[in-house]
Amino acid sequence: MLQRRPNRRRLAVESLLALAALIGPLFVTAQAPSADSIYNAAVKAYDSGDVRGAIKLYREMLRSTPGSVQARTNLGVALVHEGQYAEAIAQYREAMKQDPENPTVRLDLALAWYKQAEFTKASAELEPLQRKHPENKQTLYLLADCYLRLAKYRTVLQLLWPVYQANPDDPTVDYALGTALILEGQTKKGEVVIDRILKNGNSAEASLLIGTSQYAARDYRKAAATLHDALQANPNLPGGWTIYGRALLGRGDNQNAEAAFRHALQADPNDFDANLHLGGMLRHDGDNDGAAPLLERALRLRPESAAAQFQIGALSAATGHLEGARKQLEAVAKRWPDFLEAHLQLATLYMRLNRPQDSERERKIVLALNAKARREGPQPEREP
Repeated sequence: MLQRRPNRRRLAVESLLALAALIGPLFVTAQAPSADSIYNAAVKAYDSGDVRGAIKLYREMLRSTPGSVQARTNLGVALVHEGQYAEAIAQYREAMKQDPENPTVRLDLALAWYKQAEFTKASAELEPLQRKHPENKQTLYLLADCYLRLAKYRTVLQLLWPVYQANPDDPTVDYALGTALILEGQTKKGEVVIDRILKNGNSAEASLLIGTSQYAARDYRKAAATLHDALQANPNLPGGWTIYGRALLGRGDNQNAEAAFRHALQADPNDFDANLHLGGMLRHDGDNDGAAPLLERALRLRPESAAAQFQIGALSAATGHLEGARKQLEAVAKRWPDFLEAHLQLATLYMRLNRPQDSERERKIVLALNAKARREGPQPEREP
């Protein structure tokens, strides 16, 4: 009797089925990575420098675990590292909804606002932190800098004066306090702080404060010389190139002032004064296209600034938007009635709008303000 030969194809199929039966349970019982394992992988990726990989992993984790405040906060930190401030702020705000009393999240949110040059919003987050944790130096320094950038010099004094009295040897507090005193016009108190700084040596920071004091007193020649020496000693002094540019502008050295402002903006594109003054110079020279982005940024940085609002109005007039310019400049003159330049611009603008009576009224206001200035004599440099 003949034996049937095995069917090789059938044996192969049976072998595959047997193998599938063995490994099948592995596929059935295997689980997706846990939230903890994804979180740990994200932390490891960030620590190793793979920030984009960390962002991807944190997002993956939050899809399954949206209530993780730590993961959401870490995602915000990674987004800030990549310059994605708007999304980072959204993540921090969502984390704040879940844990409104978390000081770390609030500080991270403040830092994101700060890095986006939203100093009013940054200070709004820092103020409750400072009240609850007055001993925290990072919060104190950051809040003081926000106030300085917003030209809230009296608020800086209210914040730092008690700290200075308790510990007059904190150089960061001394520097910020001295700057605020000088720019607020309290020169004598400012000099006391400067003298204390000078006891530790004639530093570039001390020279910067001295030059700022000379500038506030309108001694532009001395200020320019002092500030030049300070910047030679330390070209990276915060705000140094800007105040140097303003001193040069006061001396009538427009060419070097422009170079100083451009140097300042290379170091800090969100320097309000550098944007404002360089933009104003370019507008005055007829470079309206170059002036526009600088003046718009200045207004965004300080929406309540009389000088920034005035420059935007003057730019509108220079570009032929006369009705818009009229509304802007009238608003400035109404809110700051002693702002001489606003009345000068309005006098010219009304003539262009064929409103001679209004132009004459503004001209008389200009004459009255000039007479008042002569009676009162030179005043410290301050915004209207």
